[in-house]
Amino acid sequence: MCANLAHPTNNNEIYTPNHNALSGQTVSSMYKLKDIDNNDGGFFVLGDLSVKVEGQFRLKLTLFEITLTGAVSLKSIFTDAFTVYSAKHFPGVLDSTFLSRSFSDQGARIRIRKEHRNQM
Repeated sequence: MCANLAHPTNNNEIYTPNHNALSGQTVSSMYKLKDIDNNDGGFFVLGDLSVKVEGQFRLKLTLFEITLTGAVSLKSIFTDAFTVYSAKHFPGVLDSTFLSRSFSDQGARIRIRKEHRNQM
């Protein structure tokens, strides 16, 4: 799975992977993990992905199959739109979800937050 930054309302990619707008892990292999109902599933974890440009965006997530001759794009999907804030206007980090905590407990490398920073 590969993540690229996309326009918030149309399907245009804004930045290519060699641009400097995304930081952290932009690709992930599939992990076999249990979901919140304790069922096995295949998940792609981008635990430290961040956007370094302020504004409104979506992520375009593209699934690839690795073959003997290279990588073949199978399918793409777009996330919901989200806002990237400047440090001055950042509203604070939310608690980690139950699913994120569950993945972390199973060995996926995800930073887990137990409480809001505002409460610390």
